[in-house]
Amino acid sequence: MNRTPAGPEADTPLAGPDILIVDDDPGMVQALARVIRPLGRLRFATQGQDALRLMAETPPDLVLLDAQMPGMSGFEVLDAIKRDQRLADIPVIFVTSHAEASFEQTGLEKGAADFIAKPIRPAIVQARVRTQLRLKQANDALKAVAATDRLNLAQALLELRQSHAQLQKTAEELQHANEGLLQFVRISSHDLREPLNTVVQFVGLVEEDHGGDLPQDARYHLKLVRHAGERMRTLLDDVVRYARLQNGHSEPRSAVALDALMAELCDALAAQLSTTGAQLNIQPLPVVSGHASLLSQLFQNLLSNALKFVPPGQAPHIDISVASDAGMAIITVKDNGIGISAEGMDKLFQPFSRLNLKREFEGSGLGLAISRQIAEAHGGRITVTSTPGGGSAFEVRLPLA
Repeated sequence: MNRTPAGPEADTPLAGPDILIVDDDPGMVQALARVIRPLGRLRFATQGQDALRLMAETPPDLVLLDAQMPGMSGFEVLDAIKRDQRLADIPVIFVTSHAEASFEQTGLEKGAADFIAKPIRPAIVQARVRTQLRLKQANDALKAVAATDRLNLAQALLELRQSHAQLQKTAEELQHANEGLLQFVRISSHDLREPLNTVVQFVGLVEEDHGGDLPQDARYHLKLVRHAGERMRTLLDDVVRYARLQNGHSEPRSAVALDALMAELCDALAAQLSTTGAQLNIQPLPVVSGHASLLSQLFQNLLSNALKFVPPGQAPHIDISVASDAGMAIITVKDNGIGISAEGMDKLFQPFSRLNLKREFEGSGLGLAISRQIAEAHGGRITVTSTPGGGSAFEVRLPLA
């Protein structure tokens, strides 16, 4: 049965290479579709016979094939493809949970172009699919050119294959390095947070139990220690979030009602809103496709900055408006803050980048870098327009549910 995943993942480009995904697991079909959707037009089948029928109707440029399927197995589908002269040159990438060398050897002997191991790693999948599409395009061009040019193209194809092998090795090494870095950040953050919590808690106890008996300068010094500890704790949390986003860690998306999410944020920021005398105007917001916890972090960063970066003695004024365009929600967070200079725009979203002195405005320098990573992880983006002294407007694009 030909089956198309539901939801925004089923949207595909109107032009580009034709990619057929064959897998009896709808969840794996969805996962693969999310990863390779930008690379071409997608078709789907959950059974071998249906896949062969779709290929007979319109030969695809690439097939992602589950090696273990009930009924007609992936190997049997591959045999049928190689027997058909119209389909024999289509590159087939096996998607399998088997890691045995003999299993891979059998597939390669039968004519498979490559293997992708489950659970899939998005960067590796995109690299291998993109490379096979390029090889297919080069192979098609090789057939179309005159016989006098074929030797030169064959050499170029050989070099491309060699580049692919090097790219594959580099991508795998990079993936292992990223995973190791994330693990290191987690462990380091945990080990550092424990003594840090102890420092903050005991300083708080000293302030609470003996603050009245201490000289004014001693109370001031304890306050500095507590604030520094709290800032360090925030910095550790931000570093872990940033590392996870950089490594592509994400759960499946769901419908997120931004109205409810923004109401929860207002409750969480109630004390800051009250202390600063902020005026907050929010238009009715849509439901988007994404991860509630990550989107909450994104908008909390934007609201916190809008409340923080205002001239002394001025009450923050924040307007949150919404529009839509081509299936995307456009949420604009506009403030009346200090604004951003032209020089500051160039490094605004860079990690650990600070545009103001720490003694003037606290922060880890990671908030906007994390916000950009979250927006891009949802297939959207974040941009800003600003005038020094005239406030800023951050525009966030997210896919509608």
